[in-house]
Amino acid sequence: MRVGGHRGSSAAAPENTYAAFERALADSAAFVETDIRRTSDGALVLMHDPTVERTTDGRGPIAALSLLEVRGLDAGAWFGDEFRGQRVPEFGDFLRWIEQRPAMGAALEVKSADTGAQVAEQAWSSPARERLAIYSFSAAEIRAAKAARPQVPCVLLLELTQDPAAVIAAVDDAGADGADVPWQWNARELIDRMRQRGMIVGGGSATGDQAADRLLDLGVDMIDTDQPAAMLAAVQRLSP
Repeated sequence: MRVGGHRGSSAAAPENTYAAFERALADSAAFVETDIRRTSDGALVLMHDPTVERTTDGRGPIAALSLLEVRGLDAGAWFGDEFRGQRVPEFGDFLRWIEQRPAMGAALEVKSADTGAQVAEQAWSSPARERLAIYSFSAAEIRAAKAARPQVPCVLLLELTQDPAAVIAAVDDAGADGADVPWQWNARELIDRMRQRGMIVGGGSATGDQAADRLLDLGVDMIDTDQPAAMLAAVQRLSP
């Protein structure tokens, strides 16, 4: 089971910043999960929320701000004074960061509409393309990514409230290579069916020994967590 940093090591540093990504690398995470949105002038940046208030000193929707305006935001001070001056990463720069760290992969979650194809093109153009995958809750964005670059692995994200019985059909409809199955589900039968189809099986996002024990029992391929060092320690304790 590969353990990744959810928006980096986001319990220890401001999410979706290089401080959080560097901490995930130091915590021995195998990959970082991050979120991609589009600015008003079409640039791709790393931001989870549709608005910038929670994680920067700015205001308003990211889609209403230009790249120049986003570059001026402080994305670290909200988390702690020692992170003041952290900026919102640009997607192209983030790919170069990954390329320079051969031990690190990335799960690229597409948040903005009409963005999946561009993310797939840039991911496939990267020398790190074998360490990159696209994630999305949107079947349309996965279909667009697959149409642009079918070689890039794509994982459909699932809501906790979705019907597990409908997952296989949803993955097929999106043209995805697998799904991120919430670890809280009683999903052994579903995961067995996914394995029979050769699908990628993720375990959602989780922290703690209970989640680690459950994920190891289910045999998922990967999990992302706000605390990758703690999850890795739990996996080591609980593994046979």
